[in-house]
Amino acid sequence: MSTNLYKGQAVPPTRLGPYRLLSPTAGMCVSPLRLGRMSIGDKWESCGMMCGMMSYALLDAYYQAGGNFIDNRNS
Repeated sequence: MSTNLYKGQAVPPTRLGPYRLLSPTAGMCVSPLRLGRMSIGDKWESCGMMCGMMSYALLDAYYQAGGNFIDNRNS
């Protein structure tokens, strides 16, 4: 029985797939583009931003494309 355990990584489906090291001390790899959360949610819907359902669709599409870096700071 011969199995190759060292096949390497699969080719990512989009350009969000090749992750980069966030910092040497963090040891975490993230997608090259981050998703800002300012316009996500239903709080700004009256100002023309996204509604709640569109926010979920955006997050799902970002994750399925390989994104894993969401800016959620509280400034």
